[in-house]
Amino acid sequence: MAEKKIQENPLPEDQPAETVDKPKDMVPKPVPDKPAISVPVPVVTAPEVTPRLTTPVFSKTSPNDLYRRLLPAMLFVLTFVTVMTMLLIYMDTVALGAQKFRANMSRDYELANIEQGSAALVAFVQQLHLAPRHATPPSHPPPEPTPQVEVMDRLFGEIYNGTFVEFLPRGPRSQTSEYLERARGWDGLVVRAAARDYLALRGAARALHACLSPTAHPREVTYAESERAEAVFRSRVLCLPLLTVLLAADAAAARLLQLAGPHAAPALTQLPFHDPRLHLQMIEVEFTDDTIRNKTTQFLLSKNYTVAASFDTSVMYVLNNSTQH
Repeated sequence: MAEKKIQENPLPEDQPAETVDKPKDMVPKPVPDKPAISVPVPVVTAPEVTPRLTTPVFSKTSPNDLYRRLLPAMLFVLTFVTVMTMLLIYMDTVALGAQKFRANMSRDYELANIEQGSAALVAFVQQLHLAPRHATPPSHPPPEPTPQVEVMDRLFGEIYNGTFVEFLPRGPRSQTSEYLERARGWDGLVVRAAARDYLALRGAARALHACLSPTAHPREVTYAESERAEAVFRSRVLCLPLLTVLLAADAAAARLLQLAGPHAAPALTQLPFHDPRLHLQMIEVEFTDDTIRNKTTQFLLSKNYTVAASFDTSVMYVLNNSTQH
């Protein structure tokens, strides 16, 4: 009975039945491990994000927010337009002023409503245009007597403390008037149309910056300082009648009057020789044209003058019976 109990006991469940009956050579051998294969991991880079200009969606914004966004742009446009408009107006004004200035500088003005003997004109020249003498006479000896001085000495003898008027367009002092002024004490007026020559003579003598008017009234013209076109300097100058200058300088009875320039002959024809205040003892006129020389001589002969001497570039006329004055 005991044997039956042993046979009836089952095998433990933890041991499989197949392994019991299998022989040792049937046990599976261990499989060797395969070598590890390294697979490279791809590097994933983030794509570049390019900035995009986005316009605000105005349809989704309120009107007040839209106005706040547009206000700076509108203010910039208005400011730009205002500044450009003012700049254009300023440029037009400057260009118009420059055009008027050039027109005024190139235009001659005839002051025909002012007479040559007007007291107001004479006072205007005396007070505003006549430059008095300030400098002391130079210490070096005076120049030698000129042929014109010798003619005067032959006719009148040596005259001291006389009066002269030297009316030339340009250039330095006349040697004749300078000798009479420094050696014999003469007093007079030096007139130049060229501004540079006038400035060079001002102070050393009574000087006047003016040109000679060919008419009986003053003029305002543009004067060319140099005859060379490449080095020309133009300035505005007042052209005065000869009588106005003589009255302003208190030299209506001057003993010597020296004239030169293209307006010398016409200016002489405008003198009122019948005026008792006018008594010019000697007149010297420089000429560059023989025709003008002959016409001027004929005119002065008709005004009680005669030819005292003729030189290469000038003629001296003397008033008849002037030695008795």
